[in-house]
Formats: sequence, C-alpha cells, structure tokens
Amino acid sequence: MKFCFIQKQAFPYFGVMSLAGSLAEAGIACDVIITNLEDDFIATLTAIRPDLIGFSVLTTEHEWLSQTSAAIKTIFPATPIIVGGIHAMLYPELILQLPSVDFVCSGEGEETLRQLCHALDTGGDFEGLQGIGYKQGEQIILNQRHELLPELGGYREDRSVYYGRYDVLRCDELKQFIASRGCPYGCSFCFNERLHALFPKQKKRVRMKPPQQLIEEIEAVRAIAPLRSIFFSDDLFAANREWLREFGELYCQRIKIPYMCITRADRMDQEIAELLKASGCHTVSFGIESGNERLRSTVLNKSISNQQIIRCATLLHQQGIRVQTSNMFCLPDETLDDAFSTVRLNISIKADFIFTPLFMPFPGTRLADYCREKGYLPPDFGFKHLPQSFLTHSILNHPDRQRIENLQRIAYFLVRQPALFGPAKVLIRNVTCAWLYYPFLFLATLLRYQAERGLSLYGTVRFLWRFRKSF
Repeated sequence: MKFCFIQKQAFPYFGVMSLAGSLAEAGIACDVIITNLEDDFIATLTAIRPDLIGFSVLTTEHEWLSQTSAAIKTIFPATPIIVGGIHAMLYPELILQLPSVDFVCSGEGEETLRQLCHALDTGGDFEGLQGIGYKQGEQIILNQRHELLPELGGYREDRSVYYGRYDVLRCDELKQFIASRGCPYGCSFCFNERLHALFPKQKKRVRMKPPQQLIEEIEAVRAIAPLRSIFFSDDLFAANREWLREFGELYCQRIKIPYMCITRADRMDQEIAELLKASGCHTVSFGIESGNERLRSTVLNKSISNQQIIRCATLLHQQGIRVQTSNMFCLPDETLDDAFSTVRLNISIKADFIFTPLFMPFPGTRLADYCREKGYLPPDFGFKHLPQSFLTHSILNHPDRQRIENLQRIAYFLVRQPALFGPAKVLIRNVTCAWLYYPFLFLATLLRYQAERGLSLYGTVRFLWRFRKSF
C-alpha cells in the first residue's frame, strides 16, 4: 500500500506529519505533494502511483478541493480519494457530496487511516469502520466517529515526507512544533467550540505530548535541518505548569534555542511567566481580539477582561519576554470607535508586535449564523464566499468596513509609534482611499514576522515570498 497526501499550503502540516509517522509504523509508504510548489503536480503524482490519495484541507480551500480532486479523478479514476483534517471533521457530508471524493475521515486519523488501508488491502469492507464516511451508490454513510486520542504519547511526527521532497521547507530558519492538541474554551470564532460538541465524551480537552517525546522530536529535526528559531503553535502552550516545569528543564539542557509560544491572558501568573523565561521563551502571543470587553465577551464568547490582559502583559514584560497580540477587525457589531479601542489597548500594554487579521466567519458556526441573521452576510452564505486570506479584505456587509480595514492596515505602526495614533484617527475618519493604506500592511507583515520570530531578513523574505503562493 502506498499513500500520498495532497495539500495546497506550502508548509508542513502537523496532522500530516503525525499520520505519516503512524502509517510508517504500519509499513505503509507515504509521500506528500504540495501543489503550489510543483510545476506539474499531476506529473509528480503519476510518478508516485499511490494506491490511496488523501487531501488535508483548510475550510477556505473547499473550492480548491473540489477542483483539484476532480482533476486527479480524471487521471486516476480507480484510485480512491479520502479527505481529512479539521474541515472534514466539521463538514463530512458536504465533502462526500463531491463526486471525486470517496472517503472522509471525521476524526483524528492516526488509527482510522491505518484501518482504512487494511480494509482496502483485504477486500474493502467499510461497514463499522469507525471514523470513516463513504458512499454506497448514491447514499452517504457516516460511521460512528472515533473518540479523540486520549493521549499523544507514541504518535511521533515524520517530517521526512516534507523535507525529502521539498528542500525549501527543510531549510527554513524557523521550525514550528506542537506540544499538545485541543483547548478547553469555546470561543465562538474558533473551531474548538464545534469539536466540543462533536466529541462530548472527551475528558481531556488538552492532551500534551510527554516532554521527553517533544524534546526528541526537536533533536531529530535539528540533526537533519537548520534550526535557528522555534515556534510552538499550540492553542495553549502553557496550560499545564507541571508539564512546563519538566519540559523547561529538558529544553534548557538539550535544545537551548529561543522560542515563541501562545497562551491565554487569563492563564498567566507569576510562576508561569518565570518558567517560560527560564526555559528560553523570548515572545508570548495571546489573543486580545477586541479592545471592547462587551464584544469580546458577548459576541466572541471570550470572557477575558481588559485588566487580565494588562496583567498578563505586565508579568511578561517584567520577565523580559516580548508580547505579541492577536486582534480581529471588522467584527460583527464593531464600530470604528471599537476598532480604535483595540489599537489603544495594545498601546497601553506596550505590545511589541500585533497580528491584525480581519474576522472571517465559517459556514455553520454560531457566529456565522449570527452574522447572517443581522444582515452582515447574505442568506446563501457558504464556502464560495470565503476569501483565501484573512488579511486583505472583510466579507461582512459592515457600515464601517472601509475605515476599519484601513485602520487594520496601519495598526502595527500605530502601536509601535503611539504618537501617530491621534493624527491617524483623523486620517482614518476622513481619507478612505484603500491604496494609501495597503503598502503599510505588507511592510508591517515583513517587519513583524522578522522581529518576533528572530529571523534574518533573507529568511523572512524567503518565507513570505513562498507564502504568497498559497493564495
């Protein structure tokens, strides 16, 4: 059995690497094709000749999935296609409606994918195969979902599927790692809210890798690839202080590479800040989302006060750790003054870097339904309406959209140079020409990425140049 993953984004996916490791343990050969890094991905796929093709897609890539899977099916009509990832977990029936898709994995795939490969090898009996959706004639069948993995120990990532084919990924100065899966919170803009509903019996909302295993994964990468900076992409890297204490000791002894991580403002305290600093953390990211507490609490279902945000930033700065914040603009019910308050809060906490995406609703979520009911989205809102990027423009029918978008494009510089905030408010209110503000967004992305992640200018430009090909 030979398996091949297909993806669009030019970055290693944690899910794919974990699945590749699981398949390798079962003796199943595995490969990856990134369409945006190939001159002719069909020719590459033809050379591989897989027995099973798997797509890992983001929700914004539904239309790309439809078109690309159809093109592959035309060339390889007898080769089954399976779709996995968070998009498949949230919308399995919708994906199986695509004529070119044969299977969907409706949960974590480490065990499910191995079982499907075995079933295909031994005659194709899929009835009762947990975590799999498939077609029987015109009928769509969704088997019972597998429960999420209770523990992550033993499921080791295999990055060779990326590094062996794409040297451009192997040579990135920054490597991302993940120490955990899951989040206990139910913010209305995040997919974790839906996962909680899909897996109500899941006891551990956050499952951590054993510290020893994570250290060994980092060491394995350092042995075969450049490694200048590390970003831990977990939703809540500092969720468990006992885990953090053990990890920090091992990291200081064996890795000693500056790293960046993500947490929540209300989870920060003096001890965690000290543990992060002692282990080599140079930057912590947390979500502000909006400077308006009412919007943050009632619309986004994120019950964190401005005071907790201020305290978190203060504790980190006291340890010499830089602060990066994640913010959203063009939120439903947001006014221009609310957007100004988001910038003002970042200035007040002396944020070192700010990330400024525009709010993107996903079909079927509570917040998307709210936007449709309030007239921010059309009645037929669906995947066809989603933009490829959450940085360039909002899709909401928002009365202040143009001015808020313009503020989003220059917000980075206003936080870095607070003296500009007053004049910028006057400019934003009176000059709405988008072309005047766009260059600042691109420059801010370059400067922020380079500084917050400790990269060289060459490494940053190289990364962002590749990033543009994902859209």
